Amino acid sequence: MEWGMANRMAQLIKPDGRCLFLPIDHGYFQGPTRRLEKPGETIEPLLPYCDALFVTRGVLRSSVNPDSAKPIILRVSGGTSMVGKDLANE
Repeated sequence: MEWGMANRMAQLIKPDGRCLFLPIDHGYFQGPTRRLEKPGETIEPLLPYCDALFVTRGVLRSSVNPDSAKPIILRVSGGTSMVGKDLANE
């Protein structure tokens, strides 16, 4: 594994090989999701318990404090331009 990839993976996965990612990207493909209308309020109390956040660009910009040291896994997709309205086939 190249140095850059090994370095990034070491930030995401603890030495014991375990990790817990908090996915907050459901609205991207499910549309508005109950209890995730205000993702910042959902994310904040859970940050101490997760190793990384899995988010979309919009949630990152609107709901994640830029001072946070928590690693970010950013959802990037071309599904809306390639698949059309139904993202289930992405």
